[in-house]
Amino acid sequence: MNELQQVLIIFAIIVIVGLYFLQKKKNASSKASSSQTAKTNADESSSPAVKDQAGKALNELGEAHIPVSAQTQHRLHVDEEDVPENQLGLSFGEGFEPPKKENAGETSLEVKVESTESISEQETDEAQNEKKPKHIVIKDENMVPVDGFQPDSVDVPDFGVPTEPSSSAAEIAQQKTNVEKTEPQVFALIVMGTEDFLWPKVNQTLQGVGLVTNGSQIFVKNDSMGNEIIRVANLLEPGSFPIEEPANNDYKTPGVVLILELPTTVKAPAVMHDMIMMARKISQRLNGRLYNAERHLIKESDLQQMRDTAVAYESQAIK
Repeated sequence: MNELQQVLIIFAIIVIVGLYFLQKKKNASSKASSSQTAKTNADESSSPAVKDQAGKALNELGEAHIPVSAQTQHRLHVDEEDVPENQLGLSFGEGFEPPKKENAGETSLEVKVESTESISEQETDEAQNEKKPKHIVIKDENMVPVDGFQPDSVDVPDFGVPTEPSSSAAEIAQQKTNVEKTEPQVFALIVMGTEDFLWPKVNQTLQGVGLVTNGSQIFVKNDSMGNEIIRVANLLEPGSFPIEEPANNDYKTPGVVLILELPTTVKAPAVMHDMIMMARKISQRLNGRLYNAERHLIKESDLQQMRDTAVAYESQAIK
């Protein structure tokens, strides 16, 4: 940097500093003049003359009232006692006489109470009328038959309710009435073999299928309450077994008979199933066969027919 450049830089710095101080001086002088002007205005506004002028200007904003005549002014200041009596009421009879002053308050109160009661009654009636269903009744005295049909005046609408029971309901009721009452029925299954069965083997087999003995010297099956539902008797007369001699090998029997008498304390289909299953177990253990009461060999179709008969018996009434 040569000497000329240094001189120019120093000169520029001096000029900038001078301008800064000059601007600062101008700002200070402008603030002082503005504060002085505000003070002068405040003093002028607070003077009495200015206040009077402002009040006068405000009063002149509104319009002047129309002057009241002397007669109107006199009427405004007249007391009620100075009013003539002929101006207080009408002379059209007693009904138009003005009420007395002492009863004025009571009369107004009574009128107010009556009006309030009438209004409340009217509102109550309106509310009740709104709650009531609105029915529209159409009356036509001049009814003309259509296509030869003359309406009967005594007919009453049934609104969809049948006046007489339908045929299906009547038939069902008739069927219930005409159900044949069934007598108690007895079913029997016989277990026989090609040879007689030894008594010890029969005794063991019958006890093995859940049978117990009773006082009649036969085997029975009881329900949960101790009632006899199935009986197993000896095929020989009188049907009892030598219960006191369980190991008597000299006693033989040609077979045993299972007897079911309906009704019992158990449902007929269930007790019939129990008897058939018990007869099958006894025949298998004794190596025998199943026969009916006429001592005809039982087929599977016969057993199914016995089950169906028990189901039908359960659905019928018992005499």
